[in-house]
Amino acid sequence: MPDGGARVLDAGVARSKHLLLLGADVTDDEVEALVLSRFPEAGRVNANVLALTPQAAVEGPWAVPDPAALGAGPEITQAYAITVPAQRGDPVPEGLRGLGGILDAFADGPPEGHELAIVEFAHAAARRLGGALRVAGTCALITPEPGVDLAVHSEVWLHPDALVHVLTPALPGVALHLAPASDADPGARPAAAPASRPTPVAGTEDLDEGERAWIHAEADAFDAHALAAEPATEAYGAVYALPDGATIAVEVEAEVSVPLVLEGLDWARSGVIRYDLRWFPADPEAYRCAPLDAATVAARERATVLVEGAARALLDAIGGETTDDDGFLVDP
Repeated sequence: MPDGGARVLDAGVARSKHLLLLGADVTDDEVEALVLSRFPEAGRVNANVLALTPQAAVEGPWAVPDPAALGAGPEITQAYAITVPAQRGDPVPEGLRGLGGILDAFADGPPEGHELAIVEFAHAAARRLGGALRVAGTCALITPEPGVDLAVHSEVWLHPDALVHVLTPALPGVALHLAPASDADPGARPAAAPASRPTPVAGTEDLDEGERAWIHAEADAFDAHALAAEPATEAYGAVYALPDGATIAVEVEAEVSVPLVLEGLDWARSGVIRYDLRWFPADPEAYRCAPLDAATVAARERATVLVEGAARALLDAIGGETTDDDGFLVDP
């Protein structure tokens, strides 16, 4: 957060740089943490400049005395200026305009390559920190809507019945959604389940004896199946129906590669299981309008509570870490 001696954003910087616009409650450490989670080789050039890559840097915070001049609301008090060489593509086709987001902000030619990676990071950081992104040149303002979806990453693979057992307190009535055999290649052999599972099961310490024994029994049964080389589905899912017609889908699969934010964790080195928690609103088109009406916002807030509750239930049972849809670590 800028203090009384912070530099004031001037018009030249505001026009020539992409700006990450934030409120007074965001600290410099929070911004740096997001940078390092996406660009682990980033480093300080000086107290005000953080190099993301050899070609890109973020500088700030700058004080914003007049957010209205930037097209922003009064909650914006500080800005981080982003330097990155422009790489632009062809103009956005008419059929893809008017949908908001990055394409609308760069209608004459969206960013590509390295600039796109930096702009996408700034957009994600704005969503995570409740801010906005103002792009250089056109000065278009993008205010991302809060995300709902989460992913729990763990070393533990839950069998389908165990998943339903763990999620039911948070999502009463959640039901398995297994792909029918006819959907698969009839000539393909079923994929084998992961060949090993760490024991004891992490994250079960706070459960009562019965719950803990149940989880361990499921895990032990899984080990027996794996050792016997019996066929098992490699991925599966579950679905929870909301009264408004929306659904929360839970997708379980082994991650192909360890996510960047988990690479420093010892338990993740032997493989990670991903539990995706995704909300599908009853009327997706309602979320393309800006501003959202009260009913739409309320539906999203209800879904957020349910998704966060489901993530906490998984963490309590199997341990691990949670990330948002932009890959940043979160504490649900």
